[in-house]
Amino acid sequence: MRSLLAIIAAKVALKTNRITGSGGTALPGMLAQKLDKDILRKLVLKNFPKGIIVVTGTNGKTTTSRFIANILEEAGISYVHNRAGSNMERGLISTMAENTNLYGRVDADVALFEVDEAFMPKVCRAIEPDTIVVTNLFRDQLDRYGELDKIARSFRNLFEDLPNTKLGLNADDPLVASLGYKLENERKATYFGVGDYNGPKITNDHTADSIFDPFTQQKLHYTDRYFGHIGRYRGKRGGFTRPKPDFQANNVRQKGIENIKFDVNKTSKAIKLEMPGLFNVYNAIAAYSVAKICLDTDENSIISALNESSAVFGRSEQLNYLNREVVMLLIKNPTGLNQIIQTYLLKEKDRLLVFVINDNFADGRDISWLWDAAFEDLKGYRGKILVGGTRAYDMALRLKYAGLKGVSIESDENSLLKMIEKNSTRRSKIFILPTYTAMLSMRSKIAANDDKAKEFWQ
Repeated sequence: MRSLLAIIAAKVALKTNRITGSGGTALPGMLAQKLDKDILRKLVLKNFPKGIIVVTGTNGKTTTSRFIANILEEAGISYVHNRAGSNMERGLISTMAENTNLYGRVDADVALFEVDEAFMPKVCRAIEPDTIVVTNLFRDQLDRYGELDKIARSFRNLFEDLPNTKLGLNADDPLVASLGYKLENERKATYFGVGDYNGPKITNDHTADSIFDPFTQQKLHYTDRYFGHIGRYRGKRGGFTRPKPDFQANNVRQKGIENIKFDVNKTSKAIKLEMPGLFNVYNAIAAYSVAKICLDTDENSIISALNESSAVFGRSEQLNYLNREVVMLLIKNPTGLNQIIQTYLLKEKDRLLVFVINDNFADGRDISWLWDAAFEDLKGYRGKILVGGTRAYDMALRLKYAGLKGVSIESDENSLLKMIEKNSTRRSKIFILPTYTAMLSMRSKIAANDDKAKEFWQ
C-alpha cells in the first residue's frame, strides 16, 4: 500500500511540474521517499531483465549516459534513463515513478542511471547495478564532496560489497584505474582509455590532482599527459601502473571545433563525433566499452549511434538567439573549464565570450576553483568578454589577474542578454560559459527565442 501511495504522489507531482513548466525532478522523488523509504529499491529490482547500468564520475556523466542511450536506441533495446538531469537518489525515484505503472512495473529491458558521486554508495547498494562505469575523478565542489581520496575510498568499499557488478574504469585516470586494482574478490575490471592525442594543449594546466601511486604515494611517471592528471603513466617497477585498456581510442584527430575522429583498438571503423574535444572521446569510449561488456550490441550499431549523437543539454549545445549562434558550454570545475579553453578558445580567439558564474547550492558555494583554471592561456584573446551572474565581480577580478582586458560586467541576466545582443551581430558565434544554475536560467531565456530548442527532460 505504501508503494502504491508513493507512486501516485510522485506521478501527481511530476504532472504538476510539467503543467507549470518547472520540469523539476527532485520533489516528486522526495514525496515518494517520504511515503516509502525503500521505494527506489522496490521499483528497480523487480524490473529490467537485461540489466542496470550506472554512470558516475566528476565530468562527462551526462554525455556518456546519452551516448549509451543512443546505442540502446540504435540496437532496439528499450530502456529507462534519468535524462532529465537529476542524478541524486530522489531524481532516480522520480524517473522510476514516471515510467512505472501503479503496480511498480516498467516495460523496459535496461535501466540507465547517471548517479552523483556522493550518492553512489547509497544508491548502488539499493539497486545492485549490473554495470558501473566511472568516467574520471577531479576536484569538484570541495565544500560538498571533500577531497578525492574520500570519494575513491567510498567507491572502493562499494565495489567490494558488489562482487557481481561489472566495472568499466578509465585507465588514464590513476585514481579511477586504482579502483579495480587487486579487488579482494579478484574481479577483473574492464578499462578504457586513449592511445594517442596530438591536438592543442593548454600551457597553464595546474589541475593534476592524482599524479601519485594511490597505494605507495610515490610520484607516477607520465609518458604523455593529455590534461589534468589524465594520460599515460607508469609507477615504479612492481608497483601500480596504467592498466592496458581493453578498449582504446587511437588515431584521435580533431577538426577545428566541428568534430573529432578516432577508431577503437585500431580495428574498428572510424568514429566521427559531431562535437569536438578530447573529453568527448573519453565519454564515447566509455559508452563503447559499456555496450561491449554488458549489452548484446553489434559493432555497427555502436558506431552508428555515436556518429549520430548530438551535444547534450547545455554541454556544447548550439542554440539560436536573435539569429546569433550560441554555443552553451557548462563549466563547474577547473579541469572541465580548462578543456573548454583547450577545445574552443585556443582555436576561436575572437568570438564574443560570456561567463555567467553563480554560487547557488547546485553550483557549489565555493568558487575558489576559478583561480586554478588556465585563464592565462587566454591572455591574447581578441574578442569582447562579458561576465555575469551572482559572482560576476569575482569572475572579472580573476580575468584581470590573468591579464585579460576589455571585460564588461553585468550581474542581471536580462541586462546581460541585452549586452550580448549589443556586442554581436546577426550570424555571430557566441560562447556562453555558465555554471549549472546559470546555464538553466540563461538557456531558458535563450530557448524562448529558439523553436528548435528542447526542454531538458526531452
